Amino acid sequence: MASITEVFPSFAAALAACGAGYDADDIAEVIAYKTSLAFDPRQIAPEQALNSVIAIGIAAAEMAHRPLRVLDFGGGCGFHYFRVAHAIRLPLQWALVETPAMTARAASLANGAFDAFSTIDQAAQKLGDIDIVHASSAIQYVPDPLETLNALAALGAPFIALLRFPIWNAPSIVGLQRSRLAGNGIGPMPPHIPDRDIVYPVTFVNFDEVLRALSQYEVALSMMSPSSNYEFRGQLVRGASLIFRRKAR
Repeated sequence: MASITEVFPSFAAALAACGAGYDADDIAEVIAYKTSLAFDPRQIAPEQALNSVIAIGIAAAEMAHRPLRVLDFGGGCGFHYFRVAHAIRLPLQWALVETPAMTARAASLANGAFDAFSTIDQAAQKLGDIDIVHASSAIQYVPDPLETLNALAALGAPFIALLRFPIWNAPSIVGLQRSRLAGNGIGPMPPHIPDRDIVYPVTFVNFDEVLRALSQYEVALSMMSPSSNYEFRGQLVRGASLIFRRKAR
């Protein structure tokens, strides 16, 4: 469980206290390595995969056309794509949005199966109409989560999957998350990269503000997300995975 002890007045101040943060090259390298490894579908799937499969499955059930068009915000190096594509035999047009370092590594693993971009606008332009916005453990790590949610909601996709997100009912705060490098991604560490402590900013956004940003949507499904629980000064902050359906106009 990630631990947050220090609070800062802004994302910029928190980032200044931790250096490269999530943009560190070895984080991207570890996630790329883990994504490249073959997985055994006979093993119990991790929550990170199950949430994505459920979200895409719900969207696919209501979308008659194919391929299903997915904008995957913070999609790492394609972990969610690979798990969904294996579990659901469904034509997908998938565009992920990541940091420049992660985007370069994701593109090297895609082999034409998906596209990787460093901005929402680039991904949206590639997809055209979007059926579902998928964001798993991503929004809380951007400089301005509400601005990002507003930008994603403005795309007008029928579904938004806000997965592995902390539910915070107090005023919004920015802290430093401390965890281990090995905790990023699913699977063993690359043999050439030593494990280490990593620190990067995380924002707990008041959940009422999140709902206001997504006011054109209603919750279709809410699930507990133990993998996105946090500890904040001895307090448990529970994570949840929520699938939002756009309200009828």
